[in-house]
Amino acid sequence: MTFFFYGPNAYALRQQLNKMVEAYRAKAGSDFGLERIDGSGVKPRELLATLQAAPFLAASRLVIVEGVAGNKTAGDKLEDLLARVPASTVAVFVEREVDQRTKAFKALKKADKVVKFEPLEGPRLLGWIRAEVERLGGSIEPVVLRELVDLAGNDQWRLSEEVQKLVNYSPRVTVEVVQQLVAPSVERSIFELVEAMTLGRPGVALSGYHALLRQKESEIYVLTMVQWQLRNLLLAKTAPAAMAPSDLARAVGMSPYVAGKMAAAQNGLSQEALETAYKAAADCEYDIKTGRIKAEAAVERLIWHVAEGVKR
Repeated sequence: MTFFFYGPNAYALRQQLNKMVEAYRAKAGSDFGLERIDGSGVKPRELLATLQAAPFLAASRLVIVEGVAGNKTAGDKLEDLLARVPASTVAVFVEREVDQRTKAFKALKKADKVVKFEPLEGPRLLGWIRAEVERLGGSIEPVVLRELVDLAGNDQWRLSEEVQKLVNYSPRVTVEVVQQLVAPSVERSIFELVEAMTLGRPGVALSGYHALLRQKESEIYVLTMVQWQLRNLLLAKTAPAAMAPSDLARAVGMSPYVAGKMAAAQNGLSQEALETAYKAAADCEYDIKTGRIKAEAAVERLIWHVAEGVKR
């Protein structure tokens, strides 16, 4: 039996993998027959030997191979290797990022079971958080769920840790508890920075920028995220008035969560102002890359220029 697990949702992928490992241990009564392989440097003959090894002190074997798709030597031979996995072995191939044009990916897609782990969005993410809170003996209202996601983002690793912390502090999770204990994600901080820029609040925007620099975020990363936010706002602004956020998300490749936030945030902003801000951000990147101005000062000037322009 062969499995292929891949996709950007590392949390869900790891949870599923851990369940398989625990189920195997429970059935076998030990770790005999459980083997993990770093596929990035394994040789084809070594991988085949491991996959075909007979069970020892166990009725079957569970072999987990991670990162083999990026190994050109072994990756190109995966189709043959998968065909030679014996009935006594369950082989699980794990990839976080994989080029779907490669021979390795095309071979792995022929595994007996293929699962792509996508990030949770919208109601599914909120439902998962609620279930985690209740599993830990807590309770949380819908408005609090939205506040938590708004502050922490949709990274399930971080949300899992935040939920544990919140329920330990107070089984009844409230908005006040979330605001007290959960630090805003970088994405939230940059969203607030761009919001201040587009509302003509240069002091607030610059304060947010300097706070991000104190957190050791790079100027280029901040600029990239500002460009991304401005682009999304512009897409939301130019979308047909009757277009729902979910339709906008599908049309432009935006997550439904982000599309909803952009649709709400663009209200009151003019298309001309957003276009001017987006062009200024592109010019800022050009100035940095050509060495005309240092990155920190360039982004600071961009923030001030856009916010002052909106005020006028």
